[in-house]
Amino acid sequence: MEKHGFSFSGAGGESTGGRDRKTGRRDFLMGRDYEEIYDRSYALVDLDIIRENVRNARKLLPKGCRFCSVLKADAYGHGAPAVASAIDDLSDFYAVATPEEGALLRAHGFQKPILVLGAVSDRAYPMLLERRIRPAVFLLSQAKALSKAAGEAGCTALLHLAVDTGMGRIGIASEEEGSAELALSIAALPNLKVEGIFTHFSTADETDKEFSFLQRERFRRFCEKLSERGLSIPIRHCANSAGIIASIGTDFDMVRDGIALYGIYPSRAAESARLPLKAALSWFAKVSAVRRLPASSPISYGRTFTTARETELAVIPLGYGDGLPRLLSNRAEVLIRGRRCPILGRICMDQFMADVTGLGVRRGDRVTLLGRDGEEEIGLYDWERLGAFPYEVLCGLGKRVPRLYLWGGELAGRKDCFSEEYRDFSVCF
Repeated sequence: MEKHGFSFSGAGGESTGGRDRKTGRRDFLMGRDYEEIYDRSYALVDLDIIRENVRNARKLLPKGCRFCSVLKADAYGHGAPAVASAIDDLSDFYAVATPEEGALLRAHGFQKPILVLGAVSDRAYPMLLERRIRPAVFLLSQAKALSKAAGEAGCTALLHLAVDTGMGRIGIASEEEGSAELALSIAALPNLKVEGIFTHFSTADETDKEFSFLQRERFRRFCEKLSERGLSIPIRHCANSAGIIASIGTDFDMVRDGIALYGIYPSRAAESARLPLKAALSWFAKVSAVRRLPASSPISYGRTFTTARETELAVIPLGYGDGLPRLLSNRAEVLIRGRRCPILGRICMDQFMADVTGLGVRRGDRVTLLGRDGEEEIGLYDWERLGAFPYEVLCGLGKRVPRLYLWGGELAGRKDCFSEEYRDFSVCF
């Protein structure tokens, strides 16, 4: 599969080394140090690490339990087509949040079942049916519209019933009177087949698991009610990443692994040696200028920092417009030449400044925002302690930050929204 500069084999789980299998031509990235490719900023995504995270998660599951890889929000900012290419052979299902996210995976040739977890407009049903994408259904009006669309298309629509067991979001309310009747009414409509049923845990990532156990039992009872009345649903699923780690809900037919795919625990409370994880994404930039400022010099908007001494300042050409949280201003550090350098002043839209006094930093030196440099390392948990939410940081990584992909230790592809292949490709995301 070769879209957007990827040269991945997809289901085989092997890299082609960046070579076009038809022409033998190597992508322009291959054989080059990624330090030479981008002068401003880039993120490095190690697809082998994502594969290892999936393997480790699957080890916690009972035999026969399906594995659904959650690729919503562009695979949590990592790039859905590239991630799917790396783990297609390890995944039984994919989950996304919107119809368009599912359509993108189909456009890249992925054939595994795809479930849209969020609410879907009736207008999207013809497109979903054409691409064999399953919607989540929880309203009779939705089901009737889907039934009508399937009849017009001459097919049977596969769907998953969404059940609310305590999230307070979308879903058939499991504890309300008439909820089972609603599910049965949906299932009885023509041209529909209920392939799956699911709920979502609200607190599985917390130390106290009592409410998660309650949600699991509510879900189990609801499924049993339907089964007793003749509706047996083959794919029941409720465990998210935190549920997998705690083994809550893994006794059903499928689990949905989201944030843990990418090497991030759902919370510090959910961190466990049962599931060893490694972050797949590192984020780098380059110093664009080095300034020497005298004492009493204000820095950045609002003059929130003033130098107490003569200070060497590195200017780094990225900011909150690229996804760097502004709340890290005057609080976080970056790594330059293997040393921790504090951010000084407010982070701007496109630039920020760091104290590099005495380090001999030069223009063009690498800056590590997330990742390792020598003996030092900065991770999302460091930013979380300062108030940044890891999920939000990953999902908010901007399109001005190209993603470069490592596979088999080689540079295997890229996602660059300003490259020729993006400008020419008909599906923009």
